[in-house]
Amino acid sequence: MIRLNSEEQRILADLEALLVEAEPGSESLPTVLGALRESLKAERAVAYGVDVGPDRYHISYSHSSGFPQQPGGVFEALESFLSDRESLWGWYDPARPAPAQRNRALHFRSLQESEARQMPLHDLPAYEVGRRLGLTEGELESQRERVNVRSGAVFRQLGMERMAFLRTLVCEGPALLGWLGLMREEPFTEREQRVLQALTPTLQRRLTMETRLRESGLMSTALEVAMEALGRAAWVVSGSGRVVHANSAGRVWLERGEPELMEQLRRGAQGIPCSGPLTLTPLRTPGLPSHYLAIDSGTASSAAARVQALAARWSLTARESEVLTHIVQGETNKSIAGRLGCAERTVEVHVTHLLAKAHVESRSALIARFFQTS
Repeated sequence: MIRLNSEEQRILADLEALLVEAEPGSESLPTVLGALRESLKAERAVAYGVDVGPDRYHISYSHSSGFPQQPGGVFEALESFLSDRESLWGWYDPARPAPAQRNRALHFRSLQESEARQMPLHDLPAYEVGRRLGLTEGELESQRERVNVRSGAVFRQLGMERMAFLRTLVCEGPALLGWLGLMREEPFTEREQRVLQALTPTLQRRLTMETRLRESGLMSTALEVAMEALGRAAWVVSGSGRVVHANSAGRVWLERGEPELMEQLRRGAQGIPCSGPLTLTPLRTPGLPSHYLAIDSGTASSAAARVQALAARWSLTARESEVLTHIVQGETNKSIAGRLGCAERTVEVHVTHLLAKAHVESRSALIARFFQTS
């Protein structure tokens, strides 16, 4: 339990409010950095994330406050500093920060003092510095030399070689969520270090949430791609039967206002057995109520019969009929070309002919006409 005086508690409460009250989908760090810099009387503040690739590190995001450089310049300086994965970057390993450094506010002397062979942490003997960094004394010495050479370049580029810095590695387990630090020419006090340490758990909760939101966005994109590749109508529905997402073929059914379909989706999401070709698979996401992936398993067969009927009515060639079959299943020209073993440009020509023969002007209108025609 960190004990703070009344002024420190006020500062902490103001900073935590910025993190807690920020909109869930927004990034909180830009606002918090400016407030933190002002509250702790720092000259600069920066926060960044690191993506660990197979060969090197990459900056995933960066936010800065108080730098003469534009934010893009700070990002580029950090990105140019990234090294291979064979050794530590600065005083920590972004791929797996040492347990002693995770969610700990640590104070470092300036690069200028470190180059004069002072210890990197403020007023601590070598064994204590090594313990706090998770390094042996031998590792500490070799790493100091490396930091002076590699970190020196970016520190000088950003005009920070004379500045001490106070930073915390915000982690979720062994994974780094973000590096957040403050810089100024005067060393930071124990009071300021206590405030940053007390703020770190709230930072950890906020960055964890923002990471989860970014991951859910990635997963939703992957789900959309997978649904389009099904070749049949599909929907994601909530437990109440509300349609959250539909693929191209599924949207056609919704636009037609099929009451029987909506009733089947509603009943299926409530666990009531459905008659007919609709199948529902639970989608379980921590922290969210149950959702379901609903697939019309009868779309492909019913569409095939309809293609045969409309091929005669619209005077389609065999190849145009094949292309139409794939279009109404929600496939792209590129996907159709791959299935038919022809050039994408050839599929485009077939689509143009189909639009003309069906007397419509767009792909969506063609799909709608296909299903609406008796």
